[in-house]
Amino acid sequence: MSDVRQRHPAPGRPGRSREDAPGAPVVSTGRRGSHATAHGQGFAWVISWTILGSLLPGSGLLAAGRRRAGGFLLGLTAAGGLALGWLALGDDPLERVQTLVIAPGRLVVATVSIAVIATLWVLAILLTHVQLRRYASLGGGQRLFASLVVVALVTAVAMPAYEAGRYALIGRDLVDTMFRQTVDTETSTALTETTEADPWAGTPRINVLLLGSDAGDSRIGVRPDTMIVASIDTRSGNTVLFSLPRNLKNAPFPFGTPGNSAWPDGFNCYGDPCMLNAVWTWAEGAGSGYDRFRNPGLAATQDAIEGVTGLKIDTYAMLNLKGFAEFVNAIGGLEVNVRERLPIGGDGNPESPIYHKATGGWIEIGENQHLDGYHALWFARSRWASDDYSRMQRQRCVIAAFVDQVDPVTVALQFPRLARAAKRNITTGIPRRDLDAWVELSRRVQGAKVTSLPFTKAVVDVTAPDFDKVHKLVKRAIASSERAPQEPTPSASPGPSRPRNPSGQPKAANPNRAQDVDAVC
Repeated sequence: MSDVRQRHPAPGRPGRSREDAPGAPVVSTGRRGSHATAHGQGFAWVISWTILGSLLPGSGLLAAGRRRAGGFLLGLTAAGGLALGWLALGDDPLERVQTLVIAPGRLVVATVSIAVIATLWVLAILLTHVQLRRYASLGGGQRLFASLVVVALVTAVAMPAYEAGRYALIGRDLVDTMFRQTVDTETSTALTETTEADPWAGTPRINVLLLGSDAGDSRIGVRPDTMIVASIDTRSGNTVLFSLPRNLKNAPFPFGTPGNSAWPDGFNCYGDPCMLNAVWTWAEGAGSGYDRFRNPGLAATQDAIEGVTGLKIDTYAMLNLKGFAEFVNAIGGLEVNVRERLPIGGDGNPESPIYHKATGGWIEIGENQHLDGYHALWFARSRWASDDYSRMQRQRCVIAAFVDQVDPVTVALQFPRLARAAKRNITTGIPRRDLDAWVELSRRVQGAKVTSLPFTKAVVDVTAPDFDKVHKLVKRAIASSERAPQEPTPSASPGPSRPRNPSGQPKAANPNRAQDVDAVC
């Protein structure tokens, strides 16, 4: 008779039954159960430790008996967690992201680092599960479910890593496309090299020309219909926005410039072609004196605006207005207060058959109106039933609303769309090496006071402007801005604002003095 006894193993004592006595023969059942193995591990144990080992790499290997590998990986995970915690607590995480995004070299390092970390993480998940399965005998359905869990865990690591790497490469391409390695000295000025901790220590004020171009297939050349000079106190961030009318005539050019040689008495040929926004097209023609410049239209426009304002333009940023709709759609639209009924389309020429006709409908009066990109663009551009000065006001409101309503989460979620729109529609003279300094300056501006002085018909006669008066008003507005305490700029989003007349228009303010941006919106 064979010396074999079939017994159920006692809990906690593999291979032994409750009836086992010392010296009693024991034989293996020939198979470990799918829920009870030689080490007491079952299906639930394998799944639980696989998941935990994925969340905390190394812990699953320890449970599987791989103490050295598990301890090393767990220590590496702990060190990485401490490093991330230190980075998060050391500075504003958003500031760190901003600093990272503007440096192509750092983005490459970030992309490679993300790929390496993700690869090691995925390998740790797979190794952990394989080691846990060594001591478990699972049924067919359990093996399939376990495999699906592993695939889900690997995907949960790989997909975010892929997206982070893709965002990093998109950011690198955006920076390489938009910002030159070196500055074009004809239209921009690089920051003075300094060893100071503050990159702006040697530059107390900087003037940036903001242009909204209206180039298109139906128009000849670039027509910068939006011209705003942002004069920024680099210490406090306090900023004054000077809006210039496109139909300003007699714009003087600084002495010694090609424009001054061609137009010593100001840019005026007694007709619409010689308005301020036509300087660009004129400069691109033969014989203007600017044809030797890399960007003759931009250089001439800057010279003219320097003559008008008395300010030295340090650099510029130009947006194709048609591309503005892409930005607005990418962030989900803008909310603005519409103070006057505005036509979409139409013509301002009384002889035109569509004179003052809204060929595309109307933007109706109303508070807190949500506009998509198409309607936000027409809100900023429409002037046939209004005038250039009202349009200048609405353009400032759109800019303020855009800045106020864009949040980091929206930018992160829509970054690919925003990056594509920026590449197609924005040009700037800021050199790549100065980007860190400009990010720092943008933070100061966000926490500072922003005022605006539009040169409307109440301030200047566009046909015979008094430029001495304009220069005095510019100086006074800047002096007032410098004296103003640094404080958060009031929200430009719709909400309570200064008292208004029964017509809904703001009560009259001194047009010769700069106002808070929200006061006109």
